[in-house]
Amino acid sequence: MGARNPVITIDGPAGAGKSTVARRLAERLGYRLVATGKMYRAVAFGILRDRVPQQEGPALRAYLAPLAIRVADGSVWLNGEDVTAAVQTQEVAQATSDLTTLRAVREKVTPLQRREAAAGGVVLEGRDTGTVVCPDAEVKFFLTASLPARARRRHAELLAQGIARPLAAVREELRARDAQDTTRALAPLRKAPDAIELDTSELTEDEVVERMLAEVERKCSTGR
Repeated sequence: MGARNPVITIDGPAGAGKSTVARRLAERLGYRLVATGKMYRAVAFGILRDRVPQQEGPALRAYLAPLAIRVADGSVWLNGEDVTAAVQTQEVAQATSDLTTLRAVREKVTPLQRREAAAGGVVLEGRDTGTVVCPDAEVKFFLTASLPARARRRHAELLAQGIARPLAAVREELRARDAQDTTRALAPLRKAPDAIELDTSELTEDEVVERMLAEVERKCSTGR
């Protein structure tokens, strides 16, 4: 793979465990973590706060053009402002789902993500990192899990944030998000042909991370 450390991508649907294992994998390897979803959330937060039209058009493109978005160590900055906590609301999450279907938003954020990955030694986590953002990444993972397992995880995350929602409602929200992510015209959620698929339904976080580390070592040693 040459002297440069590899680019590792981790894609998959909501609730598959991407965020946690991506962070832990990056820590174990000493790589930078780029949580691509937080970049989109930062854009959504800015658009909501500044009341920018949430549709394709000159106003949206003019707003996006000067935006500076940066992610590092689990935090995200918008024009130099730390918005890590602000982007975690349900309102921002819903707006993010809608805005990621817009070409103007994708054309703004995707080049920023590629720039983050250019030097290698990075773990990118999202939904299109191995198919659109870094299709030439040296190591690609696609994490999945059953809908019930993902719903339980998401439900637990919400409870930890003090948000009480019925498990059935969380499951239906995930089902709707899956449909939106897999059928959108721009950068739909799909497994890259050369991605390693891991079903995390019955695996612990430790087991997932160890399997990923083994695959990274194998890829780096064999180049395939």
